[in-house]
Amino acid sequence: MENEAERRESPTMESSTGGPAKDDMAGPSEQPALPKQPSKIKQLWTKIGLDRMTLLLMLKGSLPPTIAIAMYQSTAVANEYSTLGYLVAITSILGFAIMPRGMFIQTMSLNIVAVCFAAAMNLLALYTVTQARFHTTIPYGKPLQGYNSSASAVCAVWLCFQLYLINYVRASRPQFQFPAIIYSIFVNVSLTYGTQFPTMTSAISFMQRLLGAFLSGFAIATAVSLFIIPVSSRTVVFKEVTGYLMCLTGSLKAQAAYMQSMETIDPVEAQKQKEEKSINEKDKHRHGKTKSEPPTNPLSTPASLKLKELLGKTIELHTKLHGDITPAKREFAFGKLESHDLTELWKLSKAFFVPCIGLSASMDLIQRFAIDSDLGHKGSSPQDQEKKDHHLENIHFVMKQLHQPFAHMTAEVDGAVQHVLITLELIKPPKKKADEESGGDQIAPGSPGFAEAYKRKLDDFYNSKKATLGEWCKAHNIHVPEDYFETTFVRPDSFKAKDEQKREQYQRQLFFILYLEYLLWRAGGAALEIVLWADRRKAEGALKRNKLIFPGSRTLYKWLVSVFGREDLSNDGHYMAEADSGGSEAIFLGQDFGRRKDPEHLPPRNTLERVGDTIRKIPQFFRSDASAFGFRVVCATMTIAIICYLEATQAFFLQQRLLWAMIMVAISMSRTAGQSTFNFVLRVLGTAIAMIGAYIIWYIVDGKPAGVIVFLWLWIFLAFYFVLKFPKLLVVALLSLVTAVLIIGYELQVKKIGVQASISNGQPAYATYLLAPYRLATVAGGLGVAFIWTIFPYPVSETTELRKDLGASLYLLSNFYSIVHETVRARVTGADGNSKTKGSHAYNLEKARDAVFSKSVLLLNNLNMNAQFSKFQLRVGGRFPREEYDGLIACSQRVLQYSALMSYASNTFSIHRDDSTEPSQWSKDFRKIASGINPTSHRITSLLALLSSSITYGQPLPPYLDMPQPFQFMKQLHSLDPDLLSVRHIAEPEYSAFAVLQVCAQAVTEDIAKLKKHVTNLVGEIDFTFHAVNTGRESGDLASTEDDEEEKQSGAKSRHSQ
Repeated sequence: MENEAERRESPTMESSTGGPAKDDMAGPSEQPALPKQPSKIKQLWTKIGLDRMTLLLMLKGSLPPTIAIAMYQSTAVANEYSTLGYLVAITSILGFAIMPRGMFIQTMSLNIVAVCFAAAMNLLALYTVTQARFHTTIPYGKPLQGYNSSASAVCAVWLCFQLYLINYVRASRPQFQFPAIIYSIFVNVSLTYGTQFPTMTSAISFMQRLLGAFLSGFAIATAVSLFIIPVSSRTVVFKEVTGYLMCLTGSLKAQAAYMQSMETIDPVEAQKQKEEKSINEKDKHRHGKTKSEPPTNPLSTPASLKLKELLGKTIELHTKLHGDITPAKREFAFGKLESHDLTELWKLSKAFFVPCIGLSASMDLIQRFAIDSDLGHKGSSPQDQEKKDHHLENIHFVMKQLHQPFAHMTAEVDGAVQHVLITLELIKPPKKKADEESGGDQIAPGSPGFAEAYKRKLDDFYNSKKATLGEWCKAHNIHVPEDYFETTFVRPDSFKAKDEQKREQYQRQLFFILYLEYLLWRAGGAALEIVLWADRRKAEGALKRNKLIFPGSRTLYKWLVSVFGREDLSNDGHYMAEADSGGSEAIFLGQDFGRRKDPEHLPPRNTLERVGDTIRKIPQFFRSDASAFGFRVVCATMTIAIICYLEATQAFFLQQRLLWAMIMVAISMSRTAGQSTFNFVLRVLGTAIAMIGAYIIWYIVDGKPAGVIVFLWLWIFLAFYFVLKFPKLLVVALLSLVTAVLIIGYELQVKKIGVQASISNGQPAYATYLLAPYRLATVAGGLGVAFIWTIFPYPVSETTELRKDLGASLYLLSNFYSIVHETVRARVTGADGNSKTKGSHAYNLEKARDAVFSKSVLLLNNLNMNAQFSKFQLRVGGRFPREEYDGLIACSQRVLQYSALMSYASNTFSIHRDDSTEPSQWSKDFRKIASGINPTSHRITSLLALLSSSITYGQPLPPYLDMPQPFQFMKQLHSLDPDLLSVRHIAEPEYSAFAVLQVCAQAVTEDIAKLKKHVTNLVGEIDFTFHAVNTGRESGDLASTEDDEEEKQSGAKSRHSQ
């Protein structure tokens, strides 16, 4: 059942970066309250992240293998499992009882199906093996024991066949990671011991014990997961939503702090300090590269760095919630909020996410302006310096004017979020002291009348922008009457700038101010929507009592389909993230991605052609990336398994337990070379640490079973800290756990059933001080073989995956921008319809827009992960152009961000909103004129699609690409009606929305140009360079001078640069 009390007590969710979310996320909102410096021990405790939930999950993860080992000390249990008792403990670890309930049930169901199917398949395989032994034993009647080449050959064939298919599934369907590994372990055990079975009777007996061991381990993991410290997916989601909303309000506070830091900044002095720091670091590390910030960012402050850090954590939580919200809606639970409430809460939270992220983008806009104006250096002339000083004064003025309204409104938005969390019982309400400090004139969050009071403050902030604009006009010597913004008849000549360049400069400054005010107002409005929804659900009685919650039939149907289909996964919520194929392979990009028309075949028209088209899919299956991975796993496994299938080495294989080298291949094989190189070293190191730990566990209590079990539990308990806090090192921690359990479990097995029973399977019994290094050698050998076959015969490098993922990201960006363009057009023309009406144009656009946006955010996070792994790849040849790829990723993130803002701001133009009113005359005129102008959005969509194809397939770009120009749409509007964009229309809501659209469009245009530049640097550009020659010469005269010949050789060339 859902632990509501625990959910209220712990409002924040642990971040996937390793620290507690409470410190990472809520920190910006708790900065003012620092009454006492915590002790060193408490600081260390906080730094390593050992909060209550982490300790409970460490305890929960350590219980299944400990129970399995302790259970084996019973004589009845030992007689049942015989020499396979240690497998119960290992499979209980692989059951991963620490997963949330919804995800655990899905994974465990797949594990059970995989094990049962593996048992059936391998019974068939063992039947053919025993039959091969029977029919090739000459003379007939001879004992069916010992080595048999036919039986070994049949085992090898079945092993290759099953491993190839299951690893094909593993690479193509990320949700089958755990089941595929467990299936591979089952196959390896069955078909290595299968070479020794004389008859089906012994084979069936072994399979019964093996299947029982696997299912017993799963049963222990299931019992621990469901009954000991149960954690539902809903509990996880509620904690993540709490941290997510706190992160968003924290980003608003960090934005206000950044604006305050910009009020008095001196970019020349700041740039000078950065350059001196960079020089000092280079002097300290002359033989290495420094990681100091490049001196091209003159307006970077500590507040901006903190804002960037908080922004990254917010996006990380957004990605994690995207993957975790679906299992939460699917599970049966006992709580208050139902599945549709989770959907609505997530939808409203995403609406709050976009303007908050857009406000953070103002830092990028300011820094772009500073770089373009070269504010980090003094002017080359007095006129140039005067121009730079004027730009800097404008920045200082705007930040000072907006700082106070922003700080005040940010505090109100923070109160709104607190109200939501208190109303939904996600955090405890504050004590009465908070009310006393408010002076009694403000309604505290959680109170009944909070929504009305908050809405009044939001309206006051919206109306205050006229005062801000009036101050801006005075600062620029623009004299306007007091009622200028209320009338449409007064046109003071003093506002009409004769200098066109100056007019555009003023207009862009004005648009930037409106950009900031509009987004903060929309962020406050999004917070108001969540407040109203929470109050409405409370008034409807949804939060009065707990109740049984059942997912709908449609939700269950989607769950069943997703098990075998393609579904977007949040890597942070997936406990096999490190072993995932990663990148675009974990994200379903749509049926059209990667699908190209066959230039050699037309679509089939009759039955014969359709049959032939089906036959052509067979070679497509074998040349896929998933098939290549399956083949690599087979080769790596057979490199070790061949020792078992040869007569001279079969006994050595069984005696020295080389089976575990095969199992290490199944666990540790990865698709890409960078991960393999990085993890190979860590996994060997983790295994060596486990060997040392086994010595300590066994000899510190002199091999006494009770003491050994206690210290083994302590070892597993500590190892699960790394599983929880460092998800990228999951397999390393897993191998360390399995190795320790393997060594200790086997020694306890020998002590329990005796040496004679332990060596009945042909394996000699070793003392711990011998068994531990043997296990280390076996595991290291398996890891080494897996590493070799990952890079041989050719490596699938992280950089290759990075390039393909970038192509997929640009494809999604092209798709997203096309949807945004159609959304804006439909809203401006009034053809969008009501987004709440299923089947309407607006409904379909919103559904497609949300899906593509979520996929893009998830893919960009995977891009950053792959970029980090590319550091550990072995390089042969030239240096990897990391700067270009980092630039591509950064530009892609910004294009996605600004495109989402354009879609968000265009909602103001929709006449089908719930709060929409009768359009004003200016709004009608604007829509009429704007509808007749062709924007350049389609050009951007085409260019992004072209860049995607070019980077994916490594093809050079075509020459003479026509790049979109900024502010063309605004110039066309001004040429048709100069008064349409007059500052007097500032009170119109659509005016501010149009300002946001123009600011974002300019940023997108600049980033598109940067994207094109980065792609050109990577793949090149086709360049047909021909020098002009004398065309008046007769065509029959082929004689040329020596100079003409040199001109032909140097000029008539086509350069294909890559």
